[in-house]
Amino acid sequence: MKTLLFVLFCSVASTSFAQNNVSMKVSESVSCEKLSAQKMTFLSDGSLQSDQVVAIEMEKLKVCGLDAYDVKFFGRIDALSTLLKKMTKDKGLEFLTYGDLINNINHMKETENFQKIKSLTLLSQELGIRKASLKNWQNDIRLFDELGASEVVKDKVYKYLRNNPETSLTYEQLLQQLKK
Repeated sequence: MKTLLFVLFCSVASTSFAQNNVSMKVSESVSCEKLSAQKMTFLSDGSLQSDQVVAIEMEKLKVCGLDAYDVKFFGRIDALSTLLKKMTKDKGLEFLTYGDLINNINHMKETENFQKIKSLTLLSQELGIRKASLKNWQNDIRLFDELGASEVVKDKVYKYLRNNPETSLTYEQLLQQLKK
């Protein structure tokens, strides 16, 4: 009996995953207006089982103005759950549309906190991939300042660069190395 339940569960899960992949390919050509009118069936059909499913569903919303950061930020179960708590106060889960989700995401994106988090995250990512360089230190230190780095951290980075002017490390790699 347990084996039968396991086989049924696996077949339902793989069918749901396959449906998500198919719906993703189909929706790539769907306009934002059409997508907004569609119900978010993944919420109630049993296919919402991982961050991967949420990420796939959020990826669809790029046609409605979400950028890569937004997709990554909202493409997690915990972020979606937070949005759903607000959305289900006025509407049942089975009646929610992508338009409802888009409206709630856009409302959240307008908040000062979200804008600060996004700005700092993008700035941090930019600094993380930048090659650490003594030649560019005067420009790079501004990014450290904007991110709120302590004087201790900035001094350590500067001393490292002064002692290793030919480093090939990015700032992310350098900071990881300095933590050791």
